[in-house]
Order: sequence, then structure tokens, then C-alpha cells
Amino acid sequence: MNIGFIGFGEVGNEMSKGLSKYKVDNIFAYDPLLIDKSPEKLSTNTKITYFQNAKELSTQSMTILFVAVPATKAIDAWSEIKEYINKDTILVDLTTASANEKNMINKMMKDRNLNILDAAILGALKVYQHTVPILVSGQNANHLVDIAETLGMNVTKLNDNVGDATNFKYIRSIFTKGLSTLLYEVMETAEKLDLDQEIYSSITNTMDKDDFGEIINRYIKSNVKHSKRREKEMENVSDFMKQHHIETYMTDATISKLKDITQAGLEEKLSDTNYNWIDVIKTFNR
Repeated sequence: MNIGFIGFGEVGNEMSKGLSKYKVDNIFAYDPLLIDKSPEKLSTNTKITYFQNAKELSTQSMTILFVAVPATKAIDAWSEIKEYINKDTILVDLTTASANEKNMINKMMKDRNLNILDAAILGALKVYQHTVPILVSGQNANHLVDIAETLGMNVTKLNDNVGDATNFKYIRSIFTKGLSTLLYEVMETAEKLDLDQEIYSSITNTMDKDDFGEIINRYIKSNVKHSKRREKEMENVSDFMKQHHIETYMTDATISKLKDITQAGLEEKLSDTNYNWIDVIKTFNR
């Protein structure tokens, strides 16, 4: 089996280390920073060869071709190779380009009777290497899932729509990156007032009490009745933080969102009291 990478930064490098432990004969790599690098053995099974350009690499016989260039280069990278790719190669876009850009790429490739798979990496490459969770969307994604399983990869199909894997990652990032920065603001404030250990214990005890699905349901539902009161409470919190010379980015964003929730009039619209989080969100989005 041969696997190609256009763009051989952290993604290609870490995945190749893991893939070399399986029945992968060749890894073909192109990266403008590595064009003068000599071929080498990654393992007793696997040889890696570096190519002078993407066109030359794309003409090789490959089971899978991963494109892992910077997002700003994604369209150009696919455009450069579209005329030369073997039609039996599974084409996977691992870039962080937007869903719109990936759909543009897929439309461009369909002119050559080809299609790409949109892939989103959902974990730490340096920790998991080729076993990092990858979510894919697009036609024939099951083919990639089946092959990936033989290589010890953790690839899951989302659906047949190119762009949805990227959208999933973006939406998930609202939580993961938003939570991380919220925790910075919370613990920054707590440490400044010498309450860091007490706040840490309080938060962990609260979050550990229930299943996280129940926490999501309870937190979203609670704003239906209490958003207006919480607006005022968080305005007081913002004033308190400013008095202690602490920036209030996440706190002020919370106030803005609470105002939007209040203005949506959810309590009046949700007359049936037996609702859950998805009912609240659907009503909010109407």
C-alpha cells in the first residue's frame, strides 16, 4: 500500500510515524521545505520518498492521498494536481479550510469525475499520531473508513456532505476553545483574589456530580426562566472584575448572549414545561 501527503508538516510527519508500523510500503511526501531530502526507511516495512513537486507526487499509484497544506493554500494545492491524480486514489482534505472552500474544491474535482473527502482532526497528533480521531464527510467515505481500520486509524464517517466534517469541528471548537478561555478568565480572577484552590474545588465538585449530558440539558434549560436576572448578576460580576483590573472578555460575551436569550422570549414560547435542551435551542433559532 502506498500513501501520499501533500504538505508534510506536523500532520504528515506524525501520521507517517504511526502508519509505518502497518503494511504501508511507501509514503510519498511533498513539501516545499523538504524537496532536497533523501529517501529513508521509516520502519522495516515502510520507505518514505520526498518529491520535487506536487504534480510528480500526484501521478504515483496511491491508495490514499492526504492534502495537509495551510488552509490558504488548499484550493491551489488541489488545482495543481487535479489533472494528474489516479482515479482510484482516495482523496482526503485534511486542511483547516472552510466548508465553502472545501465544496469549491470538490466541485472543481468533480469536473474530473473525482471527489474529495472532507476530514477533520479531533485530537492531539503528537499524542495519537495516526490513531488520532478523524471525522470524515463526503461520498464514498465508507471506503476510507474500511481501509483506515486495517491501518489502526480511528476514522468515523459523519455523512455524505463535503464540508460537514469541517463545520462539526468549527462548532466543537466553540466549546473546546471557548471553555479553555473561559477557564482562564475564571481562574485568573480567582488567583488574583487568592481564592484559586477554593474555586477549583467548587467547580470540579459541581461538574463531577452529574453526567455531562445532564449538565448540558440543565444549563441550557435554566436560562429560559432566569436569563434576565442573570444579565444583572453578570453585569455586577463584570464591574467587580474591572475594579480588580481584570479584563472581562468572556464575562461581557456572556452578558451579550443572555440579552439575546431574554429578547427571544423563550419562556412565553415554551408553554409545555416538559421540554429539554434541543426544544429550547430550536425555539431560540426560529
